Amino acid sequence: MEQASDKSTEGNRFAAELLERGASGYAGFATNLMLEKVPDAKQRYQPDAFATWKTYMTQRILELAAAVGTGEPLLFSSRVMWSRKAFLARNQQEDDLAVSLSALKDVLADNLPGSAGKEAVDYVEQALDTLSSARPELEDSELDPQRPHDRLALRYLQGVLEGNGAAAVNEVLGAAGDDMTPMDIYMKVLMPAQREVGRLWHLGDMSIAEEHLVTFSTQRAMAALVQSGPPEAANGKTLVAAAVAGNVHDIGLRAVSDVFQLAGWRTIFLGADVPMQDLPSTLTFFDADLLILTAAMSTQLPRIRYTISAVRDRTGRDVKIMVGGAAFDEAPEIWRKVGADGYGPTIDEALTVGNQLVGL
Repeated sequence: MEQASDKSTEGNRFAAELLERGASGYAGFATNLMLEKVPDAKQRYQPDAFATWKTYMTQRILELAAAVGTGEPLLFSSRVMWSRKAFLARNQQEDDLAVSLSALKDVLADNLPGSAGKEAVDYVEQALDTLSSARPELEDSELDPQRPHDRLALRYLQGVLEGNGAAAVNEVLGAAGDDMTPMDIYMKVLMPAQREVGRLWHLGDMSIAEEHLVTFSTQRAMAALVQSGPPEAANGKTLVAAAVAGNVHDIGLRAVSDVFQLAGWRTIFLGADVPMQDLPSTLTFFDADLLILTAAMSTQLPRIRYTISAVRDRTGRDVKIMVGGAAFDEAPEIWRKVGADGYGPTIDEALTVGNQLVGL
């Protein structure tokens, strides 16, 4: 059974490599086929329907490669459903999405060899089956103005977006020490505010510039909070926190790192887009006990797997590895397939899992 599993894994990775290398070409073929099937799309997606859809198709193919490479079809189906919600939010025709996937399936069936083609086509067909299910509902805000913590988060967002970021940050900082600890502020105010930003961006109700504005203000608030809150007694353990190469989103990772620091860990925060080759020597130099790696997109999962393998091979100590980030939310069991020791879906769960992994 193990040999069959190994061969299947090798086959998946071969198919994934073909998809990655040919993504642009396959996307071009699929876009032409899609526009032939839906002629009026050229008018609806002006000024350049081909460029718009080729970019879209290329991203889907890279996501398909990540799903095939890890043997997890749910990864691709989840991204397709994410796209469906975006289409709904922007009043675009859902049928275009189904036609584009059908065109992609035909192109891959015609161009990928043997079992690699069958594997990729099977994943696209599963996504099409998922797409034909019940119409999804757009998420409502998690923030309820009837709850005190959510009211503070809403006031914070409003203040930042109105250009009063300094006052908004000061109000949040002022709440610490009353009935709220710095960790409460992280968990109940700042992170829910960031999730609301992501929801609004997904619905097309917030621009990238506005998202950057809120994120920068949140980073300022976090930096002040972690310095103001007295940490627990040092536990003798060291955490290194890094976003995998290609992942430029590190605010969630920063929050996790800060919470570990408040809980008595020594934390080494490396931030976004950390090259794989730099990690083994860093972990050895700092005598790390735990490494947290994050990925924001499913296309970054192969890098997570390669990075974990490199750390295992080249680090001169037994470092436990935990993963997290949006890429893992779509298929929660995927952390096992990339070789990690644990997975932290939320900040508080990450702290619990991290403590358990090092015996605390």
